[in-house]
Amino acid sequence: MSFSKALSLVLAVTAARASPILNNPSRVAPRADPPAPSSYPLGDACGHEWQYLNFNPEDETDKAHLETLHDVLCIGEMRAVSSYAEGAAERALAPYKRYFAVSDEEDDFQTHVKDVLHLITGESSSDGAVGSIVGTFVVDNLDFAVNNPAEDDCAVEGTLAYTLVDTLDNREKIHFCDPAWTRPSVADVDCGALDPYPSTKMDSFSRIALHEMMHYSTVGPPSSLGEQIKDGVNADNQPAYDPPRTHGLFDPDQDDNPVLAEQNADSYAWMALDAYVSRMCATDPSGDNWATFFKEDPPNYEPVDDPSDPEDPPSNL
Repeated sequence: MSFSKALSLVLAVTAARASPILNNPSRVAPRADPPAPSSYPLGDACGHEWQYLNFNPEDETDKAHLETLHDVLCIGEMRAVSSYAEGAAERALAPYKRYFAVSDEEDDFQTHVKDVLHLITGESSSDGAVGSIVGTFVVDNLDFAVNNPAEDDCAVEGTLAYTLVDTLDNREKIHFCDPAWTRPSVADVDCGALDPYPSTKMDSFSRIALHEMMHYSTVGPPSSLGEQIKDGVNADNQPAYDPPRTHGLFDPDQDDNPVLAEQNADSYAWMALDAYVSRMCATDPSGDNWATFFKEDPPNYEPVDDPSDPEDPPSNL
């Protein structure tokens, strides 16, 4: 064998050994695509019903949750709650004025709130059970916030639900935690057991659902509000949840922050529930008389000491 032929053979063998071994593309396992949301899996969906993901219709618990999610929209509860809130905002009735400021020359608060709620109410019952935007919302049965360490998942005490973009499928979705499912339908609220002011005694699943709808990025920004609706905080840096704190966020004698109130999801949710429960429980619901069912505003919230504030040292020091 000549030197040149021997050298060529050595180089060929060396090159073959140095080359990476490539898998046949047909033998590479494809990456599984995340599941796609579906319509109501237990029967016919109503008009503009939200979409469902990761529910097992054969599981009794999942089935009960699916029925709750379906009914809150399809029997008309959500439309009723949001539409009475719309009316309260438009006419500046008592339920509205407990949580939001009346429009002035600088800020059209009433229109902002009304426009946001109208997205949920929709145009008419003949067009759908709720507004068309609700049909774009996705409810995921999995606690997907665990995929994002920066967000609170259901393991965080007090979390009822959340609306986030899932980092795994890049979808904006709602998830309801176990405590949320214990809330009744608003129709089951006991009018005779309520306080003379709005309180958590009237809480319902529809209030939680509306709160989460408010968080969707397609709700606040496209409306006349033009802002993402988030979870605001009171002056003591605690979340503005529940009637005393949502009222206090706007109240001129407390936080006096009407701009933040119209960007706070729970303000919309409690105002809407306040309006509908007032209508449902009023002895004289004619005209706008229903709006005066609650005779008092919620009591002032109790501020929580902020240990990070050097002027407000911890109480145990």
